[in-house]
Amino acid sequence: MKETKRKFFHRLTLAVIIRKKPKNNNLIKYMNSFTQKTFGLKKKYTFKEKGIEIEFTDKDGDFSFFINFDNISPRENVRIHTKRKANVLKYGLIIALLTLIRGFLTAKTDLQTTFIVISLSLLIGIGTYVYYHLTKMKYYSVGLEDGKITRILYNKPTVEGAEEFIDEIFKRRKQYYRDNYFKIDYENEKQSELDKIKWLKSENIITENEFNVVVDEINEKFIK
Repeated sequence: MKETKRKFFHRLTLAVIIRKKPKNNNLIKYMNSFTQKTFGLKKKYTFKEKGIEIEFTDKDGDFSFFINFDNISPRENVRIHTKRKANVLKYGLIIALLTLIRGFLTAKTDLQTTFIVISLSLLIGIGTYVYYHLTKMKYYSVGLEDGKITRILYNKPTVEGAEEFIDEIFKRRKQYYRDNYFKIDYENEKQSELDKIKWLKSENIITENEFNVVVDEINEKFIK
């Protein structure tokens, strides 16, 4: 009798697990798209059923591409990096310094020229420093299954907004995997179904309880 009750409970739980839908989709409805702008670059991310459409504009023109949720690696692989144009700062400051030295060398013969040269060196130095900071880019590196990455700006439009967008990507990814893979194919091989459920568990797509219930169902229903 206890075994019968346990099986009934597992079947009931399995039905609830596989069929249930999220009760609150407010965040999903709210964030259907996300836009980031920075110096010389604009990106718009739009959520689709199977992934994210990315449209971006830079100095070379307008481009777009699509990333399927299947191609996005787990959240644990997300990293934060900073891209700097170090050579711009290095050579800009060298030019400013050489110009400044030239100004001091002419100080004894032509004060007006010296003043102009020193002012020019300061403008070069300040301009280089400003350009360096404008083009410095801190970003989230979101790993893809093909070994590539996609970059999402760390603080555009705000740090909080970018972090919420990252969270939303992986919420959508999780729901996509649940909708498309968290089901039992009774015509498939038993080991393939067990491997699929184990993989979903390793990706934190399903809980420990969901994993145990489905594994019990597979072991019971499939011919050994």
